[in-house]
Amino acid sequence: MALRLRGGNLGVDFVDLSDGSGLKRLNWSTSAPEWLIASPGLCLEGQCTNRSCKAYSQTVIMNIRFKKFDMLLGVNETTCKCPMCQKYVKPKTCAFNRCWWCWKGVKEGGAGEPPKPCSGNWKEADNAYHRFDEQISGSVTWRQLIIEAVENKP
Repeated sequence: MALRLRGGNLGVDFVDLSDGSGLKRLNWSTSAPEWLIASPGLCLEGQCTNRSCKAYSQTVIMNIRFKKFDMLLGVNETTCKCPMCQKYVKPKTCAFNRCWWCWKGVKEGGAGEPPKPCSGNWKEADNAYHRFDEQISGSVTWRQLIIEAVENKP
């Protein structure tokens, strides 16, 4: 009997954007470290794993800014890197500031459940850091996730 290996795990683990309970508005700080500097638009967050980096084991902000960003195809060593050491950082959550944003995706279903399409309407992020706390919203496996941030109201 010959066995064939099937496709493997499709998707990416990322914060559950469909659970808005973890979306928190944070005021700006004047004393944040340089790896936590946010530009307007979409920001991704992850933890730097480079032991020789000043930001090692710290959450860092990766500024994506204004665009439509594919969390499965767009995440790579160019788009998602530590601002200090330039090494790849796996994003685990996101934030927005001074922009309009929305998302659409397909979440992996639970045991015996089909994948579930879902989306979020346009929202405005004012001059503050609007961050999804993954400890509150949780993380899910996304089969598809597109996050869009634009400068002006659509």
